Amino acid sequence: MAENNETPILIGTSTHEDEISQKGVPKVDQRSFADGLSQLDTTFYASSMAYTSGNQRDEDGMTRISAIASVPGGLDEYRRLEGGRAFNVLNDTYFLPTDDDEFTRLNKQHTGFTVALGGLYPAGGVVNAILAQREGYTPKVLDLGCGTGVWTLAMSKEFPHCQFVGIDLAPVPIEAENVPSNCRFELDDINNGLAHFHNEFDVIHSRLVVGGIRDFRKSKEDVEKCLKPGGLVIWIDGDYDALCPDKIHYRPPASDAHPDGSWFGRLTFEARRAAVAFGRSDLDTMMEVLSAGLWEDPLMDPETCQGADLFVPVGSWVTDDDKVEAQRLTYVGALFRQDFMSGHRAFHAGLMKVGLSAETLNDWSDRADEEMTKFSKPVWIRFICAWGRRRAGPLQPAPPLPTQVASSSPRDHQLGPYKSFVVHESAEKARRANEERNRTKTFQHPPLPPALQGH
Repeated sequence: MAENNETPILIGTSTHEDEISQKGVPKVDQRSFADGLSQLDTTFYASSMAYTSGNQRDEDGMTRISAIASVPGGLDEYRRLEGGRAFNVLNDTYFLPTDDDEFTRLNKQHTGFTVALGGLYPAGGVVNAILAQREGYTPKVLDLGCGTGVWTLAMSKEFPHCQFVGIDLAPVPIEAENVPSNCRFELDDINNGLAHFHNEFDVIHSRLVVGGIRDFRKSKEDVEKCLKPGGLVIWIDGDYDALCPDKIHYRPPASDAHPDGSWFGRLTFEARRAAVAFGRSDLDTMMEVLSAGLWEDPLMDPETCQGADLFVPVGSWVTDDDKVEAQRLTYVGALFRQDFMSGHRAFHAGLMKVGLSAETLNDWSDRADEEMTKFSKPVWIRFICAWGRRRAGPLQPAPPLPTQVASSSPRDHQLGPYKSFVVHESAEKARRANEERNRTKTFQHPPLPPALQGH
């Protein structure tokens, strides 16, 4: 982990990875109670719009669209094989796989985020206040694009008095006995609408899901409608262009025009370009909209909104005079290097669809791995964060936060502030930071892949 052992840090991430099965066979059945819908040829049981009427709810008001049921099921029913990897069958826009290798990558990524943020979420004081235990009230949390379910599980154990729902395009690989009674998982595609969840949740968490979203502005508004008045939404998603060590200038993707550019950057650039042009992903809109924050959203109280840039090094190349911060950066960098070294190879199946050969992609990936291992072209990756609370009504502020604040968990603030988590407290500050970075995007784009020429 860290080379300097004189000042060990207490990571305390509580990732519950021991509870995540890497066998790829989920023991929790997440299929809909409306079994008839599973006979459809398209998004079958997971179509959100199918549940806009006749919503089933249990005694505490939670939806019962798909909970822990007794009908056995496995991953193969919900995935297709392509290029040696398994992909979900519900949404062809989302370009990353759903298999054992991907589950392992996502769990490491989760740990990296948790260490960098110093906990499971930003805006810790607001989250703790909203989810505080109160007599006669059960707060509810929605995890959009829950992946392996690791964040949902960790949160459900940190806040055992709350109810949690995790939704994703594929079943989570979790043994049924490891799912707490206050936690459930559902198959769903955000693109189909979330009307069955409107006005239901106190906190909504969305991390790295926008690759599969086709109309981000529409989906963002739909997600905000799922909040109760005063509820908090947290968005975290990626900037698909790599940054130089100064965190301001973008490092160009490697090409004939930029032979000294980043090969890792070339792979992420091509993945985004293919996802947008071929898969109809709205990644470009997401980067623009989330970078601007939620201040202008009609449903959100601008006084409660903040934005942030979370910078993570790819590899353990960053130094810091503070020994604890140096160790933290070493650990975060190592985790995200492993994440990205697995992730860029996961792009291959999708990139072959746009005419790039397996030989070319393997060459690019080998070069990217060498960069990340030898730190020959060090880069930061920026994750765009935005959060805020829903208004009490049209043009009204959000309701006051509950006065009974939950006691801090051992995880909260134990690592101290992460110096590369830059919070923007106003729309103007977020705009200036984004404009300063975008002025450096002067590099020449690589030539279009064969299948996108003339697209």
